Amino acid sequence: MAEVDIQGIFGSRFLKESFTINIKEKASIKKVFKKIDKHLKVRFFRKHLKKLPKGVVILVNGQPIRSPLKDRVLIKDSDQISILRILAGG
Repeated sequence: MAEVDIQGIFGSRFLKESFTINIKEKASIKKVFKKIDKHLKVRFFRKHLKKLPKGVVILVNGQPIRSPLKDRVLIKDSDQISILRILAGG
Protein backbone atom coordinates (compact mmCIF):
# COMPACT_ATOMS: atom_id res chain seq x y z
CA MET A 1 0.00 0.00 0.00
CA ALA A 2 1.30 3.44 -0.93
CA GLU A 3 0.75 6.13 1.70
CA VAL A 4 -0.81 9.41 0.57
CA ASP A 5 -0.83 12.65 2.54
CA ILE A 6 -2.65 15.69 1.13
CA GLN A 7 -2.82 19.09 2.81
CA GLY A 8 -4.01 22.44 1.54
CA ILE A 9 -6.68 24.13 -0.54
CA PHE A 10 -7.39 22.35 -3.82
CA GLY A 11 -10.16 23.75 -5.99
CA SER A 12 -12.66 25.05 -3.49
CA ARG A 13 -11.95 22.45 -0.80
CA PHE A 14 -9.54 22.39 2.11
CA LEU A 15 -8.05 18.91 2.30
CA LYS A 16 -6.16 17.39 5.18
CA GLU A 17 -6.24 13.70 4.33
CA SER A 18 -4.01 10.72 4.97
CA PHE A 19 -4.87 7.36 3.44
CA THR A 20 -3.40 4.40 1.58
CA ILE A 21 -3.98 3.24 -1.96
CA ASN A 22 -3.36 -0.20 -3.36
CA ILE A 23 -0.78 -0.40 -6.13
CA LYS A 24 -0.23 -3.91 -7.47
CA GLU A 25 2.80 -3.06 -9.60
CA LYS A 26 4.70 0.09 -10.46
CA ALA A 27 2.14 2.66 -11.59
CA SER A 28 2.45 5.96 -13.41
CA ILE A 29 1.68 9.14 -11.53
CA LYS A 30 -1.35 9.53 -13.85
CA LYS A 31 -2.84 6.24 -12.56
CA VAL A 32 -2.03 7.18 -8.97
CA PHE A 33 -3.69 10.60 -9.33
CA LYS A 34 -6.77 8.87 -10.77
CA LYS A 35 -6.92 6.65 -7.66
CA ILE A 36 -6.46 9.69 -5.40
CA ASP A 37 -9.31 11.56 -7.16
CA LYS A 38 -11.54 8.49 -6.85
CA HIS A 39 -10.75 8.12 -3.14
CA LEU A 40 -11.45 11.82 -2.45
CA LYS A 41 -14.45 11.96 -4.80
CA VAL A 42 -13.00 14.96 -6.65
CA ARG A 43 -11.76 15.67 -10.16
CA PHE A 44 -8.76 17.82 -9.34
CA PHE A 45 -5.42 16.03 -9.35
CA ARG A 46 -5.66 14.16 -12.63
CA LYS A 47 -7.10 17.26 -14.32
CA HIS A 48 -4.04 19.35 -13.31
CA LEU A 49 -1.41 16.73 -14.04
CA LYS A 50 0.05 18.49 -17.11
CA LYS A 51 0.43 21.83 -15.37
CA LEU A 52 0.27 21.98 -11.62
CA PRO A 53 -1.30 25.09 -10.10
CA LYS A 54 1.11 27.53 -8.44
CA GLY A 55 2.04 26.56 -4.93
CA VAL A 56 1.38 22.81 -5.33
CA VAL A 57 4.30 20.62 -4.29
CA ILE A 58 4.48 16.87 -4.90
CA LEU A 59 6.93 14.74 -2.96
CA VAL A 60 7.57 11.04 -3.50
CA ASN A 61 9.54 9.56 -0.63
CA GLY A 62 10.57 13.09 0.33
CA GLN A 63 11.95 13.95 -3.13
CA PRO A 64 10.26 16.79 -5.05
CA ILE A 65 8.66 16.01 -8.41
CA ARG A 66 8.89 19.07 -10.64
CA SER A 67 6.86 17.87 -13.61
CA PRO A 68 4.95 14.61 -12.99
CA LEU A 69 4.45 13.72 -16.65
CA LYS A 70 7.89 14.77 -17.90
CA ASP A 71 9.76 13.09 -15.04
CA ARG A 72 7.98 9.79 -15.80
CA VAL A 73 7.62 8.95 -12.14
CA LEU A 74 6.65 5.37 -11.27
CA ILE A 75 5.06 4.75 -7.89
CA LYS A 76 5.66 1.51 -6.00
CA ASP A 77 3.47 -0.07 -3.35
CA SER A 78 5.80 1.02 -0.53
CA ASP A 79 6.13 4.69 -1.59
CA GLN A 80 4.97 7.71 0.35
CA ILE A 81 3.29 10.47 -1.66
CA SER A 82 2.79 13.96 -0.24
CA ILE A 83 0.80 16.64 -2.06
CA LEU A 84 0.94 20.05 -0.42
CA ARG A 85 -0.43 23.47 -1.28
CA ILE A 86 1.85 26.22 -0.05
CA LEU A 87 -0.10 29.06 1.54
CA ALA A 88 1.25 32.49 2.33
CA GLY A 89 -0.23 35.38 4.13
CA GLY A 90 0.44 37.96 6.68
